Amino acid sequence: MNIQLKSANLILNTLNEDIEKTKVKVNNLMNNYPIKNEDNNYITAEIIIKDEDVNKDIRILNSYEEFLRKYPDAESKYKNYNNEDEIKKCEIHINDELIPFNYFHKFKTKGKYIIKYIFKNYLKNTTFMLSECTSLTNINLSNFNTNNVIKMVGMFGGCSSLTNINFSNFNTKNVTDMGSMFGGCSSLNHIDLSNFNTDNVTNMAYMFYGCSSLNNINLSNFNTDNVTNMAYMFNGCSSLKTISLSNFNTNNVTNMKKMFYGCSSLSNIDLSNFNTNNVTEMHDIFYGCSSLKKNNIITKDKKILNNF
Repeated sequence: MNIQLKSANLILNTLNEDIEKTKVKVNNLMNNYPIKNEDNNYITAEIIIKDEDVNKDIRILNSYEEFLRKYPDAESKYKNYNNEDEIKKCEIHINDELIPFNYFHKFKTKGKYIIKYIFKNYLKNTTFMLSECTSLTNINLSNFNTNNVIKMVGMFGGCSSLTNINFSNFNTKNVTDMGSMFGGCSSLNHIDLSNFNTDNVTNMAYMFYGCSSLNNINLSNFNTDNVTNMAYMFNGCSSLKTISLSNFNTNNVTNMKKMFYGCSSLSNIDLSNFNTNNVTEMHDIFYGCSSLKKNNIITKDKKILNNF
């Protein structure tokens, strides 16, 4: 009886050890590979197809290498931003129909379509991801997991028909580069960035470049402690009437070249917290700000006033 009991205990202990080993293996797999739940990682977008767009190649997605096909001279600047492999894992549905992966699509009739981009893996680099998708009008990112993303350069650049972006649940805590993120979004008249975490961002150059319909931008939640480049940041924001950047820490900024260039409607600006001690490039910072008077610039920084 004792021998049988010992044998049973031995078998039980062996089973428990196997179970524990299996648990460890499963945990390791879960840590090394993201959860592949498409319902938790997708983007939806609305696209408007006009008569002139029917049966033409309409861009619906982009990537670093795809961007270089049009702008080959940019390779030296963005050589560390390649995300082709990540983007190509995207599954694309148009009006609930799965289509073969492509950066372009031929729409057979005019009208409104809904595109769903499903990502099996959590991306690290969304550079140029929807860049120059000029027919997109609305984008919903509330179900898109960006926890691992570190680069968002030109993510929506050139989306000239885009009027609305839903950023609820959008996580930017690990992002270091937001350069040109909304550059050329000329139809965007409102943007809510209140949940943006910019603690680790170093580059905001060209961030709102050419956003000519934006009449207000609330950046009160922005942390710019680590930003070094703000060149062209609001360049061409011709509808912007007033902007408060009193919370901006510019201690580490070296480049403010043409930061407000062409902001022709800007009538007052709060730069009371700006420190330009480390700024080496600042020319044409207010060029084309035809509605702005020197006494409507709130600042004690003489360098800023001398560049007006």
